[in-house]
Order: sequence, then C-alpha cells, then structure tokens
Amino acid sequence: MDIKIPLKEYGLSEKEIDVYLALLPLGSVTLQEIAKRVDFPRTTVYNTLNYLSQKGLVSKIVSKGVTYFSAVDPSKLKDNIEERKRLIESILPELSGMKKAISYSSNVEIYEGFKGIYSLVSDVFKVKQQVYYFGGYKKSLDILKHLPEHASTMRIERKIPVKIVIDPADEPRFHNKTYQKYTEIRFLDSLENFPAMIFIYGNKVAMMTVRGELVGIIISNKEFAEAMKMIFDVYWSMGKKAKL
Repeated sequence: MDIKIPLKEYGLSEKEIDVYLALLPLGSVTLQEIAKRVDFPRTTVYNTLNYLSQKGLVSKIVSKGVTYFSAVDPSKLKDNIEERKRLIESILPELSGMKKAISYSSNVEIYEGFKGIYSLVSDVFKVKQQVYYFGGYKKSLDILKHLPEHASTMRIERKIPVKIVIDPADEPRFHNKTYQKYTEIRFLDSLENFPAMIFIYGNKVAMMTVRGELVGIIISNKEFAEAMKMIFDVYWSMGKKAKL
C-alpha cells in the first residue's frame, strides 16, 4: 500500500506528508537539514513544519537560539483520530436533534471523489446483513488503491456475509480462512471491462465507477433493490466458482 494514501485521508497535504516522512528518520534537526531532504523552498518547509506542529505531529525545541524540529511518535496520529472521534460523539445527539426528520420511501444520494466513495463503501458494510455485489474488480484495484482491502477488512471484522461475482482475480486475502468463512466468490470473464461495482444490501443499491471520474450513488428503494438482485442472480448463475 502507498503509505501516502492513508496520510492524505488523515487530512495531511502533499507537502505536509513529504516533510513529515522526511523528518521521521532524522531525529531532532534544524530547518536547513530538513530542507536538504525535500524539494521545497526553505520558507515552504518552515511553514509546513509549523502546520504540522499545530496538528501535533512535529515538536520544536529552541537551544542557544537555534530551533530544532522532530517528528512526534507516529502513534500520535491514532491518538488524534480517537480524540476527534470522541469530540464528534459528544455532539452527535445535538446534531441529530437539529436535523429535521423527513421520511422518504425512496432516496438517492450522490458521492464524488475518493472520500465520497469511501463513505459509500462504509454505508454498504455499516449494518450486519447479507450483501451481494458484482462488477469489474481488477479495475477497481487500479482506481481505488487500498480501499477494496480496507472494505474487506471492515466487513470481516463485522462478520458480514457476501456473495461476489467479479472478473477472475487472485488476492492473498482470498485464501484467508476467515475471509472464506464469510465470502462466496464466482468468476465471470465478461465482467473484466465492466465499468462499475454494484452492491445490493437490504433495500439499498450502491453503485460506483471504477474507471474515469470517481462517482457513486446509493439508491434506497425496495423495488429497485429487488430488480438489481435479480440481475445479480443471472450473473451468479453464469459465473464459475472460485477455486481458492
């Protein structure tokens, strides 16, 4: 996995990531020493270090008039996430009270970009229930980077069973016994160029592109979910059981 992708999702900019990664193995060093490791002007490096300091990821020490910078322990990243989670949880009741309750028999939500697709996948595996999905798996690996692996881990932790029809692929996790316990896979060659992944779960259908611009939608409608499940069943009957 590209180490920069989770750091971007954490909220760091490209410059912050480059400076932070350069600083990690250096210990306590001066601005000049850090600037030698990254291809940015010294002013940019200095400003970036200050941004990282404000985020609690870089510490500063002044000794004899010289400022030294050092990266804090990487576990601070996790601590920051947990603190944010606690803060959000503390205001959730108030936020929920502010939202006007509207009941719809049907609803369509549109998601864009990597973060949007992350939210879409999180919704698919939010509730423990049978999930069915099909589409162009290998293309999803190209455009979604580490997300399929993350979604798989999240699903297995929640013990969510799935039936999958995808183009033939071989991933190390496919051979994991725990993964196999909650997963049935069939391969279908004709899905290799299928430009989307489609999930059916409960009365919802989630669809996302796996090439070009990242766009996804979640449709909440019982009849539509039933229709898409019928399409899934056709693909399932055509697929060959994966020999893992």
